[in-house]
Amino acid sequence: MKKRTVIAIGIVILLGVAGGRDLYTTFYPQHMINIDGKRLHLGRVYSQHLLSTVVITGDGETLLTVTAPIATVVKQVTTKLQNEVKEGNQSLPYGAKMQLATAYFNTNITLHLSTVVTYNTQHYASISMPLEAVTVNYTVNDELQFNDIIELVQRYQNKIQQIFNNDYNFIN
Repeated sequence: MKKRTVIAIGIVILLGVAGGRDLYTTFYPQHMINIDGKRLHLGRVYSQHLLSTVVITGDGETLLTVTAPIATVVKQVTTKLQNEVKEGNQSLPYGAKMQLATAYFNTNITLHLSTVVTYNTQHYASISMPLEAVTVNYTVNDELQFNDIIELVQRYQNKIQQIFNNDYNFIN
């Protein structure tokens, strides 16, 4: 009888310790990020925002720049490219009008995509962490059309959102 009581008390204590650890992590989250090789303890995360930048350069000049929340970056890139087509069409005769599906930059271009996540946390009022950056070069012979650029930005957006949701989303 005493042996069973000791075992039962041991099991209750073990469950209490295990449950206490879960309770501790609920009240004191251990969210950690790495910035510039330094591991930073965020504590409780109050807000988090993803900001993406799309930059297209060619011939040493910036052809297009969009910085927007990740949820709207594709829409804003599309709008800017549509405006480029509209401006280009003003000087073209009626039969030679461009569309997003046929327009392209007639120069070698570099497409740079990057995203930063900014946290407002228990230990930092505002801290930003680069999440992902991709740079791709295209030659004029590739004839990368505006629709292709929009599709690349869409795929990048989906990939970054998945990475963020899997590894860096601390607010559920």
